[in-house]
Amino acid sequence: MKTPVFSDDMLLNRVLLLAALAIVMMGIHLAASILSIILLSLFLAIVLEPVVALLCRTRLPRSLVVVLLGGVLLMLLVYVLLRMVAALPELNQMSLQMRSLLTRQLAVGMAPLQELGLTLSPEAAMSLIDPGQFLGLITRMLSHVSSFFSSALVVFLTVIFMLIEVPVLVEKIQRLFRAESSGMKAVRRGIDSVTQYLMLKTLMSVLNGVAIWVLLTILQVKFAFIWAVLAFLLNFIPVLGSILAAVPPIIQAFAFNGMSTGMAALAAFLIINLILGWIVDPYLCGRKLNIATSVVLISLLVWQGLLGLIGILLAVPLTMTLKLIVEQVDGGARWARLLEGGKEN
Repeated sequence: MKTPVFSDDMLLNRVLLLAALAIVMMGIHLAASILSIILLSLFLAIVLEPVVALLCRTRLPRSLVVVLLGGVLLMLLVYVLLRMVAALPELNQMSLQMRSLLTRQLAVGMAPLQELGLTLSPEAAMSLIDPGQFLGLITRMLSHVSSFFSSALVVFLTVIFMLIEVPVLVEKIQRLFRAESSGMKAVRRGIDSVTQYLMLKTLMSVLNGVAIWVLLTILQVKFAFIWAVLAFLLNFIPVLGSILAAVPPIIQAFAFNGMSTGMAALAAFLIINLILGWIVDPYLCGRKLNIATSVVLISLLVWQGLLGLIGILLAVPLTMTLKLIVEQVDGGARWARLLEGGKEN
């Protein structure tokens, strides 16, 4: 077997390529505050465009439809933020009481195990973790709601103008690419895949949030609405999102509602994740994804380092877009295959 020989020019080209990649990544990181708003606005516009197109069939002007839809979404956003701010003092107080209450519940639950010879005490078990940190993290996030609202308002206005100008943008693209080349067809197929993935993922996130809200309300777990909103947002994070969303409400249910309610909440999250996360979601969204799970996890780390929290939420569509771009570069198709899963969904 012959050992591949790299000429000086090939080696130089690879070094220059790596240097250019490092410069681009540094530029993305430095401009993260601006790029995050632009990318989030773009993907929100992609998700809302089919809704606008459907409402435009009522013969209403597009600008009026966009403004009405934007007004509804703005009122919904204000309502969600007000609910979260109103719950902030009580949530902060609960986070301070969490440790002692959970220790008491563990003492009751571990009593039968101690009779069987288990030497681990509830205090020793609680020394390994601090459950109050989970609620404390949510509390700290809600305390920055004013800065979040200002950023959300900028995103909202950007999305409104993007949706209004969609027909003009489509017309410009059609003028720019009059010839229907194979490359343009591939780009359109890729854009359609990203669009359909975002729409389906948003639908699954809504269903996930509503199901958690209903079940936690039935179990009389406090802040069911907040945990439902958290589940909706974190569901956009593949693999880890649904797990992270389940931790705070389950711990709260164990600590404040008792062992039986905690077990019921745990069972509820397992059922929801089993049906939506492991059956329905992979069946609907997996067909549009076709990216290896290891690549998804690595992309979470990379985009988080570059764009922060927005990078985590948009890691999958950004990776899909990057894969699409690489496929259109000469010789890039083989590199794009490295991102694909072991089998085609």
